Amino acid sequence: MTQLPDRDTDLSRAIEKALDAQRSYEERRSTRLGQGAERVMAPAGRLIRRFVPPGMMRSALEAADRGAGLTLPRELRTHDTADLAACEAAALKVQAWSAGSAAATGGVSGWFGGVGMTLDIPATITIAARNVRATGLCFGFSGESEEEAIFRLALLELATVQGFEARNDTLGRINRIAGQLNEPEMRSLTEKATEWVVEKVLDRVARSLGTDLLKRKASQVVPSAGGVSAAVINASFQTDVARAARYGYRMRWLMHRQVLPGPEMSET
Repeated sequence: MTQLPDRDTDLSRAIEKALDAQRSYEERRSTRLGQGAERVMAPAGRLIRRFVPPGMMRSALEAADRGAGLTLPRELRTHDTADLAACEAAALKVQAWSAGSAAATGGVSGWFGGVGMTLDIPATITIAARNVRATGLCFGFSGESEEEAIFRLALLELATVQGFEARNDTLGRINRIAGQLNEPEMRSLTEKATEWVVEKVLDRVARSLGTDLLKRKASQVVPSAGGVSAAVINASFQTDVARAARYGYRMRWLMHRQVLPGPEMSET
């Protein structure tokens, strides 16, 4: 008689692996490539801000988040979201798609120097927004509420934030928002207050995302090297976004199944 696999044992192993991944992410920084690009290109990043108007980043971020939900592939809904290993596998496919797409757009636009970079940044943000949304769908989470929008923005901020203290603050913020979303009856924000938080988070993420992208993309101003460097840097950025998204939605998956305790509720 053939023995059927022990589903409970498989799930326990997947949960143990997920908890290890959560701890590992909390202790890590951004990709080595991202860190190296930021250190080398920081001075140039300040110079090329003239290519990207201050309001452009915020507008691109708002439009990307609205539009990303309309283009998610159906195949992300076919696996059993109660199967954590299947969720992780689907999310890794999203990372690969996002990194590949961003590398392709960066490789083309990079050959046009600063002008190409100006066009590539909105495309990069759009892919990043889709990256986060698709990852959430892999773990069984979606939605158009303002609370969900805040959570997605916080994950984008986590992928770009610099400095140990700022990163820890963002991790704590994501933890609190995840808890609020896990227990809707404990949400303390009024509708008006929620709108204010969305605006605050949008501005914060736009600043963080703008600074990070400009530093990473500074070498793109030089057309002869821009195509190759933009492709590699774009892929690195999307990898950071995918890792942050997996961290956040993995946390919600674990909270929803009471593997992780929900944190104390507080405003963002």
